[in-house]
Amino acid sequence: MSGSVERLRTVSVSARKLFAMIVREAYHGTIHPKPKGVATPPEILEACGLDVGEFYCLLNELKAAGLIRVSNAYPFEEIQLSPEAADAESWAEKCTRENIPLEDAFVRLS
Repeated sequence: MSGSVERLRTVSVSARKLFAMIVREAYHGTIHPKPKGVATPPEILEACGLDVGEFYCLLNELKAAGLIRVSNAYPFEEIQLSPEAADAESWAEKCTRENIPLEDAFVRLS
């Protein structure tokens, strides 16, 4: 998980919270059918309660840090973990197995 941790240390706490939500929705989200590992803005916005402007500002912060990639144009955007942050999927699975909140792992980096 070292690649993701180092990149997460460079972003704000709010961006880390959004990243945790993206990881959760990309692998266990409510919108189906969609490819595994893909999150969409509507499902994330519904789950996190951010306003649209703040969401896109934090999304840009995560993109700049190399944690995510966004493909397709609005309103069909798809958000995926970057190859450099792909270890976050296994980290999230471990958290799920060990009953550790994703926020502890991705926000507090503990």
